[in-house]
Amino acid sequence: MGTEISVIGEYALYTLYILLVIAIGVFVYILQKKQLPVDINEEEKQYKHNSYQVDKDLLSHSRTHVVKNEIKTLKKEKIQKPVFQERNLKKEITLPTDINCLDIYKNDMPGLDEVKPYFFEYFKGQKLLIVEDNKINQKILLNVLKNINTPIDVADNGEEAVKKVLEEKHPYDMILMDISMPVMDGINATSNIRSDSGCDHVPIVTVTAFTSGLEIGQMFEAGANAFLTKPLDIHKLFTVMLLFLDNTKSDLPIEKEFEILGIDLTEVQDKIHAQADEIKETIEEFVNKFSSLEQKIPMWIDNHDFAEVQRALDELDMILDLIGAIGMQNFIESMQSAIEKSEDIEYYKVLFKATYKALLNTYKKYLNSI
Repeated sequence: MGTEISVIGEYALYTLYILLVIAIGVFVYILQKKQLPVDINEEEKQYKHNSYQVDKDLLSHSRTHVVKNEIKTLKKEKIQKPVFQERNLKKEITLPTDINCLDIYKNDMPGLDEVKPYFFEYFKGQKLLIVEDNKINQKILLNVLKNINTPIDVADNGEEAVKKVLEEKHPYDMILMDISMPVMDGINATSNIRSDSGCDHVPIVTVTAFTSGLEIGQMFEAGANAFLTKPLDIHKLFTVMLLFLDNTKSDLPIEKEFEILGIDLTEVQDKIHAQADEIKETIEEFVNKFSSLEQKIPMWIDNHDFAEVQRALDELDMILDLIGAIGMQNFIESMQSAIEKSEDIEYYKVLFKATYKALLNTYKKYLNSI
């Protein structure tokens, strides 16, 4: 009997132990069950809070043009990688930045090939100011620019330049400004000229022997738009003048402009047997349909949308062939090759902007003359 009680007691204790373990397990399970929704809700609330904070910040910052472009670029990079990577550029050109209604080009200016001295006739009628204390450098610039056939003013120092621009109110189309000069240097002269909002539209191009970058950087801070180094390269000078000047004031015969820009309408007539009125209609279509590419192609390059650039260049190449723009057509082919090889993309972007603007202006003058 005592043995049976002892056995029953052991079973009871064993049963109680099992029940206790089960109870503890159930208790822990219930606690976890109750706690889990709290953790999920807290995490969800925190996520919503963070998301709202980011959205609110983006909304606030997106009121500025710069941040809008940054957001657009970030989205584009997330969605797709650029077709071509810009690697190992031989010539880096800073993207133009709008300031005082003019573009700024902070790196070495690219030069067009095969520029002849008479090409500067394209800018006939433009009023220029050369600010340079060295008489030899003055003569070199005057000799290069003599084909403009417009009297060019010269200032021996910055003080004289400021007087001509601000006091005498000469209406200059461009100022070529040296840096190191007696009485007043180019940095202070540029700063003084830019202090007058009436001069916002006048491009100031630094022409200097300094290549260290410090003085050139100070010129940009003062309000310069581009720089050229000495000894003067007429190929680069021609590019910078195409960028900042136009020929709307010029009475140069249209045939001469065609020669400078490499336009030959007689070749179109011979090649496709087109009549003059048919060529005129094609040129009108070109001006109406393709003028926007002057801004769009540089913008697409900035956004790394090279597939769109290539598509536009292919279409442009075909119509250039029909309007006799041989010079521009050759340039486009070189540009396409550079994009395919991911070489000199920014370099070609600047040259495209300069030459395409000139081409459009000349064709518009041609249409107005007939």
